[in-house]
Amino acid sequence: MTSQLPSYPGSGTGQSEGAGPREAAVPAPGRPGGPSPDDGMADWHRLHPLSPLVRSGRHFTGLLVLLVLLVVANGRKSGGSEFISEGVVIAVVLILGIINWAVTRWRVERGVLFIETGLIRRQSLRFPLSQVQAIDVVQTGLARTLGLAAIQLRMAGADSSDAKLLALRKAEALRLREELLSLSKVSHGSASQASASPAGAAVPAPRTQATAPTATPAEPQADERVLFHVHPGRLAAGLIFSITGVILVVIIAAIVILAVVVHSPTANASYLPVLIGAIIGVWRQFNGQYGTTVALAPDGVRLRSGLVQTTAETIRPGRIQAVRLVEPLVWRWFGWAKLEVDVAGPRQRRENRSESKRLRALVPVGTRAEAEKMLAELVADPPQPTERPPGSTRWKAPLNYHFLAFGGDDHYVVASRGRLRRTVTWVPLEKVQSVRWVQGPVQRRLGLASVKLDVAGKRVTASATDRTVPEAAELLTRLPAQARAARLRIAQPASTSAEPAPASSDF
Repeated sequence: MTSQLPSYPGSGTGQSEGAGPREAAVPAPGRPGGPSPDDGMADWHRLHPLSPLVRSGRHFTGLLVLLVLLVVANGRKSGGSEFISEGVVIAVVLILGIINWAVTRWRVERGVLFIETGLIRRQSLRFPLSQVQAIDVVQTGLARTLGLAAIQLRMAGADSSDAKLLALRKAEALRLREELLSLSKVSHGSASQASASPAGAAVPAPRTQATAPTATPAEPQADERVLFHVHPGRLAAGLIFSITGVILVVIIAAIVILAVVVHSPTANASYLPVLIGAIIGVWRQFNGQYGTTVALAPDGVRLRSGLVQTTAETIRPGRIQAVRLVEPLVWRWFGWAKLEVDVAGPRQRRENRSESKRLRALVPVGTRAEAEKMLAELVADPPQPTERPPGSTRWKAPLNYHFLAFGGDDHYVVASRGRLRRTVTWVPLEKVQSVRWVQGPVQRRLGLASVKLDVAGKRVTASATDRTVPEAAELLTRLPAQARAARLRIAQPASTSAEPAPASSDF
């Protein structure tokens, strides 16, 4: 392992040529101004016919839960006219899903995923594979029952929630993920290699009758090295002693006390939505992190997780923007820790927390030794935060003062903070997008300032918090030069080598 995380083209904000953050306005093939169908492009494909059912499954669940709550609260009997409206809503949702399936098609051609959708307002979406940060294969509980899976591309752009093929046969989804990963590597070649390659060659999408991979997303594969597997009991205990678990316990205790004091079935029923919401939050976190397995493979870091809804994610080489070690107060008593990584791009606007995973927990709950072992795989010789803030910081942050520190070397910057929830963050210098000077009124009074380093992931920020003004000014001058030098070190080997760097050195 080297001590660098290479920065390929497009690993920053992910904006593609001339289309802004979201590559959505391109001429549709076969239409005026766009390429014709005879240009050797791949054929268009549709999603699985059962995709409307998969798309509507979550809405069905929500409607059924709402229906049960209404029955409990109002004491309605089945077969009444009130149920007709719920049935109509469910039917409308299903019909809209069928229409969406009928007007949606996709294809892969010239290193770009094209998706056309929309009935009244037609959209032709283009997602360059050179901007791909990670590729997920997601299976909800209903999709697993039907043998289907969804492909989700994690893009570096402002919004990539539409870069999703909702329902394909599982074998087809696995093959398509491998092809997209392969094509994304080719798309990251140098300009000379791109011009020498047959750019006009079509890349056909995988057919269902092709030979399926022997391993499913939940199974280890021969070309990977397993780094971590979460312990189910430790995961459950970690959730109980986390902020989410504490909030759930407080809500349950409050509802029990109110139920004892206020003897009213109607009032008690009104508390149920709050309780159900808290339980769903805990369940989503447990379901999303259950069975987390992390492996290192030639195509990137592979993550598999999920109990009911499973996800097989591949983070491509060079796409990790930052690494963060988290140690909550109670976890430190047991010697537990969490290790998270940040991937470029904001949270998906139409996904819940368990699906988006922008700040991905490689070690959701593990021993400190397991977290440090994973950290060594991602950051070779990680520097430690040894530079403490000045004594005047005690007046501004008396509780946090002893844990504020900053440090770094020619490859990384590292920052630590927090008393109840201690965090240490490592950011590769070549991933730094901006360096900011921050100084509030209290800091100005004490002669302090902070310097923050932003990355494309937008979930993690390394901050030299509460430094003296001269030290902050020196950092504001030095860090951009160090980041520029780190990017040059990464770019020079890539421009002189005819082959991409091996995946084992890209993290």
